[in-house]
Amino acid sequence: MAMSGVTVDDACVQMWNLLKKRNIKGCNFMFTKDFKKIIIDENSIIERNPRDGPRPQWFEQFTESLPEDSCRYAIYDIEVGIDLGAGMNSLGPRNKLVFIVWAPQNAKIKDKMLIASSKDALKKKFDGVQLEWQLNGSDEYEASALIDQLSTSPDIKTSGRIATFEGLPVGDW
Repeated sequence: MAMSGVTVDDACVQMWNLLKKRNIKGCNFMFTKDFKKIIIDENSIIERNPRDGPRPQWFEQFTESLPEDSCRYAIYDIEVGIDLGAGMNSLGPRNKLVFIVWAPQNAKIKDKMLIASSKDALKKKFDGVQLEWQLNGSDEYEASALIDQLSTSPDIKTSGRIATFEGLPVGDW
């Protein structure tokens, strides 16, 4: 239980495990109407087949699932291709399991306070989170902004530059 008294539904952890196994691409979590429990936002689950390659429409589907006026937690499996440098013909694939706190400007103050105070209750249930992002507006989840953030990740920084994001060349975003 979080300091705010909010509990986490077991199904949230099941979604995290599906993400780690690459059975889903991402999903959002929200509070119940009484603000006592964090549950899956059922309309936000992005299914995937592990044999599928990266698909840019998954990222679009994900960003469209974030409401403009209420907070969410989200998980997403970001895929990038790293240009490994001269003499290397292929891209080095990298996946990052990202935990996202979505607190848009238009959300109510109470909603923003609760999302901030309950974050650790949910995040502690997810083992293997590689990145955490706090996003407050649609400009912050544009691919170019996220590519910039990903570029500072130590394992990516030492490997080369990001050449593809979600299957598309960086310049196409």
